[in-house]
Amino acid sequence: MHPARQRPRNAVASHSEPERFQIFAHNELAAAPPWQSGVCFQPECSRLFSPSRTWQIYCCQACERAATQEARRWGHRLALPLLIWRLGKYERQDQGVINLTRAARRHVTQTQSAWMNDRLIRKENAP
Repeated sequence: MHPARQRPRNAVASHSEPERFQIFAHNELAAAPPWQSGVCFQPECSRLFSPSRTWQIYCCQACERAATQEARRWGHRLALPLLIWRLGKYERQDQGVINLTRAARRHVTQTQSAWMNDRLIRKENAP
């Protein structure tokens, strides 16, 4: 029987995936936030509220859940072209891969624009 492995107490924690954008770009978001403090970031709500935390951007749990659903819906549309764009980003010889990468990049741009327009329309139609 092997003794249980002990981890050194001062070991560096391993990170298997990138940190959330809110952590990665904390300083940049603080300098130029895409939301207004105290205004719900869910476009069809946009209700004024008193944040209980400095990082709170949704007025309630229902709006936060709706935002998560929105991110899933648009994120699923963007996932494959984003991956293809990254896979072919440095290709210089295979014209098929180069064309596919350009198509993926165009699709990402068009989808981002559609998402932004969807949010603008929802905000305009908010009660």
